[in-house]
Amino acid sequence: MPAPYGLAPAPGLRWNPEVDFAARNIRALIDLWKAHRPTRRGLPSFRGFDGLELRPWADNLIVLDTEPTLFGGHSYRYRMVGPAASTVEGGNFTGLYLQDALSSAQAAPRVRLYDRALQFRAPVEVRGRVALGGTSPATPGTAPGSAPGTARWDTVALPLSYVGERADHLMVLTYVEALD
Repeated sequence: MPAPYGLAPAPGLRWNPEVDFAARNIRALIDLWKAHRPTRRGLPSFRGFDGLELRPWADNLIVLDTEPTLFGGHSYRYRMVGPAASTVEGGNFTGLYLQDALSSAQAAPRVRLYDRALQFRAPVEVRGRVALGGTSPATPGTAPGSAPGTARWDTVALPLSYVGERADHLMVLTYVEALD
């Protein structure tokens, strides 16, 4: 089970600021994804995950449908967006296509991440610092109306298959923590 993200320790426990809750939660979800793989090269079935099993990550979880385009790329549609992930994405875009919900500057880094997960048929993690501020975020991990500053952005994209071997869904876990 993943560790809670950003919660205070229970009474009597000493706080350890070196514990990286985002990394632990991402690692735990990757381990669950691996446990659901039917074979070493196969992809977990989208239907194989139970909602209760995913509950520890639900607030920060995004599920996307992937559809091939005419020119060999992919189009992404938000199937489910958790409450904390909605803040990061700039709204609850459930049912909308990524390119319709976000500006091209916002969508581009996400599309690169999602395309890599589909290409490699494996989890793809991204960590880094992003700029916050303003009402139109240009980078992933920024929220509209956030105060200027920087934040740490941790995310993982996990390819899934509804049926068969073709990756047709993505599960994305995203954590953003303001640094200043």
